Amino acid sequence: MASAPITENCVDTNSTSTAENQTVHQIRQFDLKVVRDAFVDCIQPDQNLLLHEYVRAYDELCVFVSSLGAIFDWAIKDLTHKLVILREHQRLDPINYHSIQSMIAHEVKTDRVKTKDTALTLPSGKPLPNGSRTLLRLHRALAFISSFLSQMRLASDNESSAAIAWNAYSSTLGHFHSWPVRHTIHAAIKLTVPDRGTLIDKLLNKRNPDEIETISIDIVESCNLIESKTQELFEKHHLTRLP
Repeated sequence: MASAPITENCVDTNSTSTAENQTVHQIRQFDLKVVRDAFVDCIQPDQNLLLHEYVRAYDELCVFVSSLGAIFDWAIKDLTHKLVILREHQRLDPINYHSIQSMIAHEVKTDRVKTKDTALTLPSGKPLPNGSRTLLRLHRALAFISSFLSQMRLASDNESSAAIAWNAYSSTLGHFHSWPVRHTIHAAIKLTVPDRGTLIDKLLNKRNPDEIETISIDIVESCNLIESKTQELFEKHHLTRLP
């Protein structure tokens, strides 16, 4: 699912917060309903997108990826590091980092978007990257998650989950990766993504099978709306190609 192709950059593996969060992901039980609730609650009546709910949804997705095995540890480290960055911004400035809209507006106004790193530091002592650049990477992955879940829900029992994952990746995240990266991810998907039955079992995790239909639809609809509104913001402020 949101495994190997989620992110694309190196991580701060020396960050204590990253390591601690990764350990938590490995011992928690995944719940697809938590993902659904977080993405749904992210969207407010006034159409603002709450940043802490966005982060909460991704945090639960990390639990799912961890359940797929140690082969995906590098993806968890990278994704967890990005969540640490956004949480640190929220801790330091809860008002300006309350929503995706307020974060982008603040970073554009203060020119933070012009450089990769801010003058602030992470708990590890390394520079704290700006939130907009970090969000852009997660935003690109959101299209993959939505596409993959949608295709998994509609697929027949004998369809390959690896093929579904590759199709979803090719139509979304693959557009932002070089040929060598796409080739590596293709190989990883073929070798490591479990069969559809195993993947469905992990998604359900003891929940009623009838629930996955409703929950998956809610997630896809919420992801599509969040992705669309976030894309509009990045395009409006000319931030779609942040380095």
